[in-house]
Formats: sequence, C-alpha cells, structure tokens
Amino acid sequence: MKRLFFKGKGSKNQINSMAGMWSFFASVVVVGVFLLVQINGYDLMTCLFIIVIFFGVKLVGIQNVLSNSALFRRQRKMILLNVLEKAEDKEPLIDIVEDKPTKRLSINFPFVIMALTGFVAMAVRFYLLKYDNYQLSESWFNELTILKGVSQQNWLSNDTGVVGQYALMTFYEKMTGISPEITLESFGILQAFILSFIIFWFMNTITGSKITVPLMTTLSFAFFFNLVPINLSQITHGKETLMALTLVLPAMVYILKPWLLYGKSPKNYRYKIFVIFTAIALIDVYSLIVLIPPFFLVAPFFISKKRMRFYWLALKAYLLATGIVLGGYAFYLYQEGADFLQFIISNLLSVTSSTYTSNMMLPYDDLMRVVQIISLVAVLVMFLMMKSKNDKWASLIAFIAYVNVLILISFQNYRYFDHDLLNEILPVFISIVLGIAFYLIMYLFVTQVKKVFMPEGFAVILIFVIFASAAFFGQKNLFSKEEPTSRLSKNIIAAYQEISSGFLPYSYAVVNSNTLRPLSTDSHNFLTYRDFLGEYAVRDSVYFANKEDKEFLRANTQYIVPNSLLVFIYDITNEDDFIQFAVYLDLTDEVTERMNKLRGKGRTIRVFFQKGDLTVYEIVNNPGEARINELL
Repeated sequence: MKRLFFKGKGSKNQINSMAGMWSFFASVVVVGVFLLVQINGYDLMTCLFIIVIFFGVKLVGIQNVLSNSALFRRQRKMILLNVLEKAEDKEPLIDIVEDKPTKRLSINFPFVIMALTGFVAMAVRFYLLKYDNYQLSESWFNELTILKGVSQQNWLSNDTGVVGQYALMTFYEKMTGISPEITLESFGILQAFILSFIIFWFMNTITGSKITVPLMTTLSFAFFFNLVPINLSQITHGKETLMALTLVLPAMVYILKPWLLYGKSPKNYRYKIFVIFTAIALIDVYSLIVLIPPFFLVAPFFISKKRMRFYWLALKAYLLATGIVLGGYAFYLYQEGADFLQFIISNLLSVTSSTYTSNMMLPYDDLMRVVQIISLVAVLVMFLMMKSKNDKWASLIAFIAYVNVLILISFQNYRYFDHDLLNEILPVFISIVLGIAFYLIMYLFVTQVKKVFMPEGFAVILIFVIFASAAFFGQKNLFSKEEPTSRLSKNIIAAYQEISSGFLPYSYAVVNSNTLRPLSTDSHNFLTYRDFLGEYAVRDSVYFANKEDKEFLRANTQYIVPNSLLVFIYDITNEDDFIQFAVYLDLTDEVTERMNKLRGKGRTIRVFFQKGDLTVYEIVNNPGEARINELL
C-alpha cells in the first residue's frame, strides 16, 4: 500500500523501510485506538474513514492539502474543469497510463528472504498448535472478554492489566473480518511473523549483513525451542512482552542510530520516538519499566557526542510517555478507589505466563553461563577492533552489554521481578547474541583467514538446510514428550467462526454448555441445555400458536423465538475431552429427543457443522431471516 499511495521514489532498503513503517504506524494504531475508545468512536467504519483520509493525503501530498497558494488553487480549478469536460464528452475521468508493474511494485531479494523467514516462523507455530492447551481455558476466556471489551469502548475498565496488545488484535479483527475467537487463536502466529522480520531487520541494521547473519538469527528464533525455558503448550499464544518487543527493538536501534527514524527531517525524531514509547506503555508495563531503563543506562557509553542530543530527546520522550500513560491509569484507578501500586505490581508479575526447563539441552544456570562467556569473548574481540563510537562495533557491544545486565538483574531474585516474563523474551535475545557471535566469526574468518564468495541464493538454501536439519534431529525427543491435545476446542472455535460469519448478529441463539457462554457475549443470544429443555419448549409452543398474531407478539415479546437456533451436540463416547467444558453429557439424549419432537412439529432441522466429536444442528424457526446470504 505504501508503494501505491506514498509519493516519491521507493526505498532502496526495503527491509529498513518495512520495519520503520511497522514501528511507527503500529504505534499510531495502538495510540489511535486508545484515543478513539476514550471518545466511544472505535468501530470499523471510523477506522476505514481514517485510513482512506490518510492514504488520500499521502497520495496528494500534505503540502498540497494544506497549501492556500494561488498556484494550487489554479491547479484545483484546472482539475475540476478537466473532470467536467470529460463528463460532458463521456470520456473516462481517470487517464490510465500503462507501465510495467515491476517498476513500482518490485521487491528485492533480501526483502523476499525476510518475508520467507517470517512465514517459516508462522508455519512452525501453526504446527505446534496441536500441543496448545490454552484454548478455552479460564485465562483464555478472560482474554476474550478483554478483547471484546475494547470493541465495546472499554479500555480502563480492566484494572488488572494494560490492553494495548488487544487494541492491535481488535484492529486485526476488524480489518480481516474474522471473529474475536479466531483473532485470539491466530494472533500469536501473526505475532511470530512480525517478530521474525523485526529480528531480521535488527540484525541487518546493527551488523550491516544483508542476508546471511539476519537469516541465521531469525531461524534460530523460529526453529529452536530447546535452548531456553518455554511452555510448549502455550508457545502459539500471543504475549504482551513479545508484542512490545516488536517496538522495543526498533526503539533501541533508533536510540543508537537516530537517523534511521528521522530520515531527512531531524525535527520529526522527538515526535516519532514519543509515539513509539507511548505505544509500548499501552502494550506492556513490564517492557516499559523492566526492559527499557537498563538500555538507557548502557547506551550513553556507546553513542558519540554528535548523537547524544537524540539520546536525550529519546529519554525525555520515554519519561513523558511513561508519565502520561501511567498518570492516566493512576487517575482512573483513584476515581475507582483501586490501588495504583497494586496495578503496577500485577503488570510486573504475570499469573498466566509459565515456562519450564524440562525442554532445555542445558540446565538453566549453565545456559546463562554459556551466554555470558560468549558475550565476554565477543565484547573483548570487538573492543579491540572498535576505533570510535561511530563504529558498527559500538552498537553490537551495547546490545550484548544490555542483555547481560538483564541476566545479572535476574540473578538478584528481586521480589517483583518475574522470571517467566523474562524467559518469554530470552529466545529473542539469545538468538540475537548468537547471531552477533556468528557475524563475528564470519567477519574474522573473511578478514583474517580467507575471503570466501558464495552466491546469495546458494547461501540461503544452505543455511535453511543446516538449521532445519539441526532443529529436526536435535529436538525429536522434545516433541515426543508432548501429547497432542484434543481437537475438540479447535472444532468448537471453528464452529463459532462459521456461525458468526454466516449469520446476522442477534438473529439467532446458541444452545451450549454454560461454560462456553463468553463466546456468545456481544454476538448472539445464548441458551443453556436446561433452558432449551425447559422454558424454550414453552416459548416455541406459544410463538408458533400465535405466529400470525402480531399484536399478541408485540405485547408478549418474551415468547418470540430466535429466527434460528444452533444446538451443539457432543459425542459422549469420549468423556475425558469434555471435563474442562463442564458439558452436561447426561442431557444429550434429552436434547436430541427434544429436537426430534420439534422436527415432528414441522420445524426444519439440518446439520450446520460437523467435525470430530462435535455436531451443530440448526433449528430453523423463520426461514431466510437469520443467514446473511439468504437475507441478501
């Protein structure tokens, strides 16, 4: 879309352009959703209107939009006259100039590889979905409630955590048209893609390597799960720390290399870095308070005097963003009578995050020692080669020093330092440290031993084969220990997605276990199995006895039945799968019998969804009144 609407020549460094657009415009989306929610203006049409206006301005040019010059007024009149003339002559209003599509929309080889690594990370996470046991858990339902709350203009009503990530999730939901349930399930996979290309760009920027080192670093993150503590059953779940990291890593680069952010206008730096820090504050307090300050302490030692003014601008922007966001939360919590300090603590300690060391090749302490030894050797070698703070080695040393500061802090056993949250981001940091070590080894070999030339395409294939083989043969035991989870939860979510995409909201009702009631919130009416067997039978009889008596129904709306009723029936042969859903399996026969009675009364009953242990029946009360395609 940038190539289509943004004026000017396309960027030669497409990787840097893509990452720069993500860091700034993703931050704008988070801040924009936050502001729209505050004025009860967050919905799909508002988002589309703002997007159309934005791209229209970018296409015309902001200078032309704001210009009041005589020249631009004359240009506008000429355009209007031209349109009127073509309309009278019945000619096309827009002149079409044929051009080679590759000229404007072409992409270079490094960009293709960056995108490919992102898709690889997505594919791996998609495969790991079969081990996911987070779906339809209590914490999953809590997240679904928060997600739906943002769409219902509720941001600060959640006094247990910040919801910036859910702002991005709702935007993703609205732009794609998928259900909140599918959004919650798929966002973690999308997050892996975003984080992969940010890692690729990060290594491309701080090392100068276009493909090989960024590719090895990104594949380390995408493929290897036995290097750091993880929870394999939750690895596909979207996490606030990782979402914030997609902005924290660019912010670190922009502190060390500010020209990458401000481009041709240094005046824009303070505003852009402020927006990024504000988004981080809205997404994750842990990243804001724990991850960023150590970098501000380390960075000044590796920034030249000429660039220090941008460091101070970044620090002021960070403090201002932190003050505004946390100050806003403090004011709200004070009005609600809640404890602001407890709010901060609850965001620094995660109840739902958990990591285990059983997957690791090395004991945790040994792994940290290995990282520290690699870091020490790499720093000593780079110090010997560094000639000034403008040198590329300065940025590499700064990041390695920063990672080791975090490791040292984790060893202090502070009361409010959550090791599980640190373990969530360790795969990224350790992958980058290993990537820097790879780069250093390659650099020393090429400069000190022998210069080796290898075609980029061949190098990419060789790296992919080596890393994929190492991951496959080195982690066989890891995956053999894990038991794939039941597909029932995935089938339930798939059924709800098909229902929400095919039916008009609130034109139908769902009959299901009360445990799954949150899936119906702000979407459709809900009946438990006991409601269906009890009161619904009365409603059905009264409604169809008086269906043509509009006055009676107007006066007794409690008897009006949904246009369609979708009944979830589970296979009772696999009772172990249903424990977490508290499904009343003893009622299944009664529900089936009641549907047979309704069929005998003339109701149309058809299978709407069937997969595995789940069958969803549709009871059609008013044909053509619930399904969107039938209404159209």
